[in-house]
Amino acid sequence: MSQLIALLKPFSGRLVSAAPPGKFGSYVSHYVVEQRLLAVVGPFDWEIIEMVRDADDTLTGCIGRLGAEVDGRWIQVCGAGDVENPGNSKTDGERLKLAESDAFKRAAMRLGVGLHLWAGDDFFVYDALERRENPDPQLPMESMPGGSGGSGISAVPEPTSGAAQ
Repeated sequence: MSQLIALLKPFSGRLVSAAPPGKFGSYVSHYVVEQRLLAVVGPFDWEIIEMVRDADDTLTGCIGRLGAEVDGRWIQVCGAGDVENPGNSKTDGERLKLAESDAFKRAAMRLGVGLHLWAGDDFFVYDALERRENPDPQLPMESMPGGSGGSGISAVPEPTSGAAQ
């Protein structure tokens, strides 16, 4: 299995938590994302490259950069994280931890980790790459992404919802 496919593998069971009241979407904890990265790519680089402050100088977010070697290629991605309720945190340090965790998970999502949680019913890339790597001899090549003489783009399903992400 390629590292990309392993990163994209959906989380299930007790690793996925339901959204708290008033929030949208299931999620996995920071430590679960970190374990997936370590298990698949080994050591990786992470740094906060910018802190975001409101006009009153309250720290409300950060931008982080994640670097990892995936399938023999060094990749760097960024993620922006916020503090949903900055007034509930007493210190910049506490707010920074919240923002960093959010930024880290968003950057990891750009490598495929937890992408299914954001995509919901429109998540198709894991199955498409699995079929490409492990073709079913019973299926004609035309039905697989990248099969017979094309880019495979026609085999990628269209999103089902019209909501902008």
